[in-house]
Amino acid sequence: MENNERPKRPQKPAGSNWTEEQWQAIACRGGNALVTAGAGSGKTRVLVERVLQLITDQDNPLEIDRLLVVTFTNAAAAEMKQRIGAALEKAIRENPRFTHLRRQLLLLNSAHISTVHSFCLEVIRQYYYLRDLNPSLRVLDETEAELLRQEVMEEILEEYYEKQEAGSAFYRLAEIYSSDRGDRDLQLLVQRLYNFSRSHTRPASWLREKAVAFRVEGAAALEQTPWLQELQRECSLQLESIIGRLQEALALAERPGGPEPYVGNLQAELRAVEKIREASFLSWQELFAAFQSPVFSRLPQCRGDAYDPLLKERVAKVRDGCKKELEKIKGEFFQRTLEEQAQELQSMAPLLDILAELVLAFEERYRQVKDEKGAADFADLEHYALQILSRPGEPSALGGPSPLPEPSEAALECRSRFAEVLVDEYQDINPVQEAILRLVSRLEPEGNLFMVGDVKQSIYRFRLAEPELFLQKYKGYSSGSLPGESIALARNFRSRREILAGVNYLFGQIMDEAVGEIEYDGEAQLLYGAFYPDSSPEEGENPYTPELLLIDRSGAPGEGDGIPGEGSSVPGEGDVVPGNGATVEEELEEMTE
Repeated sequence: MENNERPKRPQKPAGSNWTEEQWQAIACRGGNALVTAGAGSGKTRVLVERVLQLITDQDNPLEIDRLLVVTFTNAAAAEMKQRIGAALEKAIRENPRFTHLRRQLLLLNSAHISTVHSFCLEVIRQYYYLRDLNPSLRVLDETEAELLRQEVMEEILEEYYEKQEAGSAFYRLAEIYSSDRGDRDLQLLVQRLYNFSRSHTRPASWLREKAVAFRVEGAAALEQTPWLQELQRECSLQLESIIGRLQEALALAERPGGPEPYVGNLQAELRAVEKIREASFLSWQELFAAFQSPVFSRLPQCRGDAYDPLLKERVAKVRDGCKKELEKIKGEFFQRTLEEQAQELQSMAPLLDILAELVLAFEERYRQVKDEKGAADFADLEHYALQILSRPGEPSALGGPSPLPEPSEAALECRSRFAEVLVDEYQDINPVQEAILRLVSRLEPEGNLFMVGDVKQSIYRFRLAEPELFLQKYKGYSSGSLPGESIALARNFRSRREILAGVNYLFGQIMDEAVGEIEYDGEAQLLYGAFYPDSSPEEGENPYTPELLLIDRSGAPGEGDGIPGEGSSVPGEGDVVPGNGATVEEELEEMTE
């Protein structure tokens, strides 16, 4: 595009019911775009309309097979094709002479609308000869893959038991992760590490780097490691929680009828924990020193009818919980000096080396077995596609100083073929998938990557998703530090006003950047976009008022520890969401009665 001009955006049709934000997502052109689509915001409808606008553009209509649309599941891909097909049929009825539309309907079945793994398999079958791969690969089902992994794992460990000497790092590792029932825990550890490493673009390098990280030279070097700094931040968060609960206990003690003799102790203990938290923003050594000072002392006697026994019990219970948590933090992290911990890490380094060696041996043998069977698992599809799309030797550079490897001829062909790459559920992709998508899309500032997702709905970290990829682009596009457009679809068309008010209030209290990786502020909140009728006065109490159901996992069902008159309310707009604070058990009992 000359002079960095963006293509002309289509005008919003007169009389359409698209919101301004939805139309912005549909019509943006000429660069990468990230759409933050909150729950119930109509993102699938927006994606379908964007595809339709691209293939029916009056000036430059695209063929639908020049679009790559990546969905998270096969069901989502099928739904996307069905919706696009229905929209094309409607457009053909309205404009029967537009032959281009009929051609798109014919091309729809062969359009590149699929999961990322289906696309990877397509790349392998088209370009297998570039990396001497089997074009007839079949994908292992989970049962067969599990049996193969178990068989390979037992073979590898048997070989190590035979060739390693007693007292070696391997036998020390096996002793730690074995019991009288066998070494199942060691097998699971190796397989978990193997699975996690495969979500990285260079698994072997990643494993070796993590093992080397345990070879720290003294306390000063340990204090600079990213995981110790993360531990320090985590301690600060836990201390903040303890402070909040001590403040709650103090407020209860100062109530009429509260255990007033406890107030002096609680004030002193609160100041002591606040001092420890201040040290958490300094150095680990200062935090260690702060934890060595005593915090909690014996509570004074509190007898007589002037004190409410429920308030007294509640204050003591909250305080005891804070005391136990503080002791737990100290016991886990602050019983040994930093120098002692550095020595312990150094003694563990040989164990990490042999563990990495075991994972790599397992990876190699498992790959050989799969090759013999002409089979692959989903992670293999990603890595084979990445090999094909990168110049020989380049995948090893991923994650290093260069953000992307040099694209291969196959990747350049894909870039020229796909006019746009659209990715749904972008918050749930991993680094390998990200590299693949970037290799087949144009680079900034003339990017053609259109990403849709919501980091607040990222629930697949256990499947090795990396929501940080979404957050990096969200922050970069929003601030202008990265070339790209950030669009927010915050209007919810699915739920009533009362539901949204309750959800916004609840997550406004518990979700922030430290806990949920994103601040639940005005930009993150769900806005009411539906048109449900309000409840009428004849209905009495609002029947749509949400209730917060709590599960108390600390005690027996039905044993609450709240103060009478203090429900777990969820206020919202105009305090119209009182809630009843019932436990799930109580709610179910009431429903069955």
